[in-house]
Parts: sequence; C-alpha cells; structure tokens
Amino acid sequence: MKNNNQTKMFFSYVSDFLFLHLKDHEHKSNNTVVSYRQGLNSLREFTKEVYGKGVNKLTFTMVTADLVREYLLWLVDKKECSTTTRNHRLTVIKQYFQYCSDRDISLAPQFIGISKIKHITVRAKKGNWMSREAIRVILEQPPKTKIGIRDRFFMIFLYGTGARVSEALNVRLKDLEISTKDPFVRILGKGNKPRCVPLLDITVENLDYYLSVYHPSRLPDDHLFYTIIKGTKDSMSVANAERFIKKYGEAARKVCSEVPENVHPHLFRHSFGAHLYRMGFSLPVIAKLLDHESLETTEIYAHTDTEMINAAFREMEESLQSQNPLQSKEKKWKQADEETLAKLYGLK
Repeated sequence: MKNNNQTKMFFSYVSDFLFLHLKDHEHKSNNTVVSYRQGLNSLREFTKEVYGKGVNKLTFTMVTADLVREYLLWLVDKKECSTTTRNHRLTVIKQYFQYCSDRDISLAPQFIGISKIKHITVRAKKGNWMSREAIRVILEQPPKTKIGIRDRFFMIFLYGTGARVSEALNVRLKDLEISTKDPFVRILGKGNKPRCVPLLDITVENLDYYLSVYHPSRLPDDHLFYTIIKGTKDSMSVANAERFIKKYGEAARKVCSEVPENVHPHLFRHSFGAHLYRMGFSLPVIAKLLDHESLETTEIYAHTDTEMINAAFREMEESLQSQNPLQSKEKKWKQADEETLAKLYGLK
C-alpha cells in the first residue's frame, strides 16, 4: 500500500497556511503573508527548474532535508541571494512544514529533519547603523525654522524610540503618555500589534518644545507629525520623511566622514537597537522594543562594530542636551499549466 505522503502534493496546504494560520490565527501583516508566499514560490521554482517537479508533481516525500539544503545553495550560488534572504526562505519552509505536520502527524519525522538545518549567522554590514557622532552631525543640519524644528524632532523620535518610519507617522497625541513618572508612547506595529516604548529624557524635553510649536491646542486625535497642503492638515507621508532625512544625511556627510552615504529613516531604528545592545540590554528586551517577530532578527546587534558604537548612550543624550531644542509555458488541452496550478494552490 502506498504511503499517503508519496502521493500528497507538497503545496496542498499553502492556502490554509497563509490565510487561516498566518493571517487569521497568528494575525500576521499582509506584508508578512506576501513574503511567506514568495518564499514558497521560490522553492517551487527550484524544484521545477532543477527536477522538473512543479505544483502537481512535488510530493511531501520529495522534500527532504537534503533537498532543502540543495535549494538553499541554489539560492545563494545561482540566484545570488543574501544570507538574510536565505535564512528567511529556510524559516518559511520550517514553519510551513511544522504547520503541515500538525495537520498530518506522519510528516513529523520529515519536519524534525528539516528543523535541524542551521541558519547562517548574519554579520552586521557596515552602514547598517550610525555612530553617535554621525547622528549628532545629522541632527545639526535642519535649519532653525519651524520646518527645521519638525524635521529635527522627527529624527530624534525615530532614534529615541526605534520606531519604523510608518509607525512614527501613525502616532497621534493620544498615544503619548508624558505626564507619568515614566513617560512612554504607544506604537502600533506590524499586524496591528501595539507596544509601549519608554521615552528618554532627551526625547521628552524636545517633545515639549515641538508640541508648543506644532500642537499648541494639544488635540488628542491629531497626528504627532503632519503636513499642511492647501490649508488641509494631514499625516506626513513616508516619502516626505525619506526625502528630508536623505537631504540632511548628504549635508552631514560633507562635514563628517562617519555619516553613511545613504541615510534613510530605518538607519535610526538600527542605531537604536545597536546602541541598546552596547548598553547591556538583553536581546529579548531589544526584540520587544523593536517589535521583532524572531530573535534571529535581533541577533544582528550582537555583532555590531565595537569601534562604531563604543560610546555610552548617555553621552549621546548629553551631546543632544547641549543643543537648542530648536520562460513562456505552452498550455496543454484539458491540463492546467504550472502558473494556473500555482494560483489554485495559493502560491500566486
């Protein structure tokens, strides 16, 4: 009698995994679901290209630990994927196989074998975060105007909270708790998961000044950061934030060689995580503050460049305090082509 796994198609659980498990049960964001679908599609492309096994031919018994290892090498050698992408693809396969083994216990031995495949340690790349000197010089670039006050505080907020740029732009005044003994801000992260991030003294002091300029009425539902276009107040766009941060980064680089060539909002988030690690915060605490789904993501801060981040975080605060707060495929008759089958399985 044939083992059921010899005939059961490997991708048969994809739709349930993506939408019932990740989306509905785990409350993952749309972007996360898309990235997992892309990961499974990448495996499909490999088995189709190398073994001629597409959606309707790849069975569970074929997806062994050895095949997965071969796929990971294919990603790096042929597709020239980064180590981070390789690790993510492996995570996708592991989680999908775990879900499938929960549905069908006979798959458990295969899952155990695949689960033992190691991720490659991601070493930090130079330029993934900034030194305190680089940040200080960048913060000196905004002009002493109303717009300059906003731009400077926005960068301080990114650095002082580790928020993603989209998260910072979604913050409203009611999300700030600054009258308590330990001020904090509520941030809505990926998958609409809220988290509370403590506000450092320097952030609170600059916040008070910023609010006096931009929010004298302190209306709770107003966005913390906004723009006014043709008399209409609205939240600031990500593109606008990226534009002025890039501009200040280019200006700062002319006077400080430590400033990276391409300064973007996410660099402030990485710098926040790296500096916290150097202060002695544990990786689980940093992961919680940064809303990382996996400690593997946070571990990059364990490999930070000591020379870049050897100064204490308090020194950074003190330096800020001194400033004014101012292949086309042939379709066969009555036979679904590979792309159509991929759609049916939820891979497209």
